[in-house]
Amino acid sequence: MQFRPCFFLSVGFTFSFLTLSSCEKASPYLDKLAAALNRKTPSEEAPLKAIPINPADIPPPPALVKMEPEINKEARVAVLAYHDFTDGKSNNDMILNIDDFRDEMQAIKDSELPVISMQQFLDWKQAKKDIPAESVLITIDDGWKATYTLAIEVLREFGYPFTVFLYKNYIGVGGHSLTPDQIREIVAAGGTISSHSVSHQDMARRGGKSRTAYEAWLKVELEDSWNYLEDTFGDTGAVLKTFAYPYGIYSDQVAQMAKQFGYQVCFTVNGKKTTWETPDMEIGRYVVHGTTLANFEPALNFGKGNQTTSGRKLMSESRDQDGNKRAPLVVVYPSKDSLVPDRLPRIRVDLSKLEGVQPDSISLRITSLGRVPHVYNPATGIVSYQIPQKLRLETCSVQLSFRHAGNQKTEIIAWNFKIDKLAEYLSANAASPTGKKPVSAVEQ
Repeated sequence: MQFRPCFFLSVGFTFSFLTLSSCEKASPYLDKLAAALNRKTPSEEAPLKAIPINPADIPPPPALVKMEPEINKEARVAVLAYHDFTDGKSNNDMILNIDDFRDEMQAIKDSELPVISMQQFLDWKQAKKDIPAESVLITIDDGWKATYTLAIEVLREFGYPFTVFLYKNYIGVGGHSLTPDQIREIVAAGGTISSHSVSHQDMARRGGKSRTAYEAWLKVELEDSWNYLEDTFGDTGAVLKTFAYPYGIYSDQVAQMAKQFGYQVCFTVNGKKTTWETPDMEIGRYVVHGTTLANFEPALNFGKGNQTTSGRKLMSESRDQDGNKRAPLVVVYPSKDSLVPDRLPRIRVDLSKLEGVQPDSISLRITSLGRVPHVYNPATGIVSYQIPQKLRLETCSVQLSFRHAGNQKTEIIAWNFKIDKLAEYLSANAASPTGKKPVSAVEQ
């Protein structure tokens, strides 16, 4: 009988084991093979030695690529400015009835315009974070006690952020001024605080001071006011380095000193939308008047019909119960968003379809002219005003406020129209062979 050697090799580079199964005698060749496979190489017999590494030879990690946020530089912000509040009737443009204030906050909500915080506004201006294409920023000036007793409850109700601009000499002095504790509660309600100077004086007025004395005074007004807020309320984390010029008045020197001190933005009272390109030291605000509610509707008008008071409904077509179209209750000329060739248009508003219009309640305001002396004809129900000087801007904004028997609150009619300067320049008579303006239905 012939015996065959039997063995098993584990797969790999070393011989794991060798067995003889049913074998009487192992072959000398296999013994040599097993010894050869099981031997250690010199590198395996020698202990491992660490290879020294010079840190200078290690290449630095690649630099992180900073991802810049996408900033909508076409975005626009309407900055609202309020002052004092009352729960009674207001006879002062700087004091707003709290119910009117609540209606305006509801109007913002109904318009679906987001309200951004001051910090969001700053981040956008500094290209750190984006904001919605159209938004509202709410500010309150001076530090009147009613900001605490009346306004913050409304703002808390809507969850709107806001900023209060305080001037140092009107904090905790009794009367109608805010106390430090009340200011802290305002912060707890979602507000931030910023500087409104020390004494709330016209900063562009030198007032007989020498150049050196004037500059020293400006330095105090700009710097001491913010330093006081930071020292007193800095622990709240709500003190932002922004500034509101008293009365909205400033000069190039004031703006430059504010910028040098480190104010990130400064606010005026020029009613216009803020864009990314708007100079940081010249941010405009719409000051909302307490008696006529002026400037609120233009602030919310971004050119897309998002005005929200009942006045907008008066200017819109409606339908009766049978689905038939009804003409607007109020007709204006020049019509909304129209392009007119006349730089001296006659403004007309037809209120004849409304009952019980109160003549004494009518107030008409026009861009660059402010409140104007309108004429109201009770027989025709038409409010009119002739523009006395050629309009320079391409867009004219008109706002009419009034009361009537159908609504206990003030109605606000606001609209824009555009001036075709080229048509007016080419020919004053181009629109009519007779040289007379065409007469619209509302003018007849």
